[in-house]
Amino acid sequence: MNLAGPLPQGFRAEYLKGPTRVGPLRHFFWVPGANLLGRDPWHEAMPRPDPPDTPVERTVLSTVRRSGVMGITAKQIATVTGQLESEVTQAIEQLETAGAVHPVGRSLWIAQEYENIGSRLEEGVGPEDFREAFEREIGISVTSRPLNLHFRPNEQLAVHRWWPYVQGFSAGFVRESLANLSTGKGSVVLDPFCGSGTVPVEARLAGAQGVGNDMLPLAAFVSSAKGEWEVDPRKLGRLADRVLRDRNERTSELPFLKETRSHFRPEVLASLLSLRNAIDALPNSPDKDLLRLSFADILIDASNLKRSPCLGYAAKGRFGRERPFELFQMAIDRMREDLAELQKDTGRWGPRLRITQGDSGTQPLGSGNVDVAITSPPYVNGMDYPMNYKIEMAWLGLVRGYGELKHLRETMVACDNTPSSAVSDDALHPRVARDGWIRQVRRSIRENIRRKSTYRRPNMDAIVARYFSDLVPVIQNVHRALKPGARFLVVNGDSLMAGAYVPGDAIFVRLARDLGFQVESFAVARTRRSGQRRGFVLRETIATLRKAPAA
Repeated sequence: MNLAGPLPQGFRAEYLKGPTRVGPLRHFFWVPGANLLGRDPWHEAMPRPDPPDTPVERTVLSTVRRSGVMGITAKQIATVTGQLESEVTQAIEQLETAGAVHPVGRSLWIAQEYENIGSRLEEGVGPEDFREAFEREIGISVTSRPLNLHFRPNEQLAVHRWWPYVQGFSAGFVRESLANLSTGKGSVVLDPFCGSGTVPVEARLAGAQGVGNDMLPLAAFVSSAKGEWEVDPRKLGRLADRVLRDRNERTSELPFLKETRSHFRPEVLASLLSLRNAIDALPNSPDKDLLRLSFADILIDASNLKRSPCLGYAAKGRFGRERPFELFQMAIDRMREDLAELQKDTGRWGPRLRITQGDSGTQPLGSGNVDVAITSPPYVNGMDYPMNYKIEMAWLGLVRGYGELKHLRETMVACDNTPSSAVSDDALHPRVARDGWIRQVRRSIRENIRRKSTYRRPNMDAIVARYFSDLVPVIQNVHRALKPGARFLVVNGDSLMAGAYVPGDAIFVRLARDLGFQVESFAVARTRRSGQRRGFVLRETIATLRKAPAA
């Protein structure tokens, strides 16, 4: 397989088109036989704007062009060229007016000739090349299965709504999949990346045994608490009333996070501390776990923060010291309503959830007794889960300091915030180290970074390789856990990393194939937009894998 070779015969021009813009741009045409790593047909076909007028503009434009499809910020241009950032910003304004450069995501600028590359990338290969190579190698067609995989609809569903999880996936998809696989009483359903517990909860609703594991302490806590359906809703209400009545403002230690006082308004912070103190004073029980879950549920809503999907500050309306208590009461009311409804038909429940916290590559997940596994692993991207959920973990005492946060970041599946000290080619799984697709992706990333001359993670290619290496033992562990003939459903996606296309979902499937799984289907459920390049169309897919039946 030569992914760096000529484009596929009959490649259609629409794959090269991005959104049409008003201005001097025109559609360009693909040159048959052009090599993605050789000739540059887009530059030849696209009209060039008038040349820049000043030396600074010429230097800036040259630097933007050299950054290629990655784009570059004004600050990075100033670093590379030695120009003042104010001069660079002024030059960019002039160049944008002339149509020579265009803004893309995250304050990046790209040259005009890279504006409409659509799903093609200059230094590397794009989705169509990998798709065709995948179909040839695996021997199946990539199909379409339109489906809403978002977590958002879950926020209207009983139990699932107890915890908002941006990275979660659709309960409806899980429910449909379990029904199609005739999963019910006596079955065991596994999710090795259980997140907010969508799969285990749906398994118990279907009468099966839900099993989940996650390395993030908060995820394990949330998933476990969401399975506490035996709690008496009336007793829970009385305990919540007691917490609200007994709240006090005695001096107590703030969470260890240095930014805590900037996370919350002073009066809100005092209210949250009083709530936490009253809950902590209760004896340990499933009821207390649900109170703690409700408390965690309100933290972001009561803060100066948002999570969409990454944690950051947000402008919110002013609210006073009573707001946390109101939010807490509403969360408890939702729980009581759902518990009362669930307990009308306890006979359909499966056993209590089995949730563990640890590395899914080494944690016991089962030994040939699992009927179906459904998961959505972390995607190849910059999602730093310990950082994104540090607020809740700190307030609940699930993480006690920055050292534990750092350890989590070092040991969880790699993302672009993984410390460089935890990334080494020497530690790569041999299957990943020799994989031709991963090596191609790494070359593209390295070349993009070399051209740009400045990048916050110069070892990004090694981080991406470690990501796949981290998944290998998880795939092996799930394979051991499944019964012969059992299926493994994986919701995954592709990515852009350092301007290079990474077919993370397809590489996952290829790794699973090499580790003993049969590949039954690979379907595109929806398209999505890259956070790096809003014009670049990415996808979310559902892969159906199967452990070989017993001989």
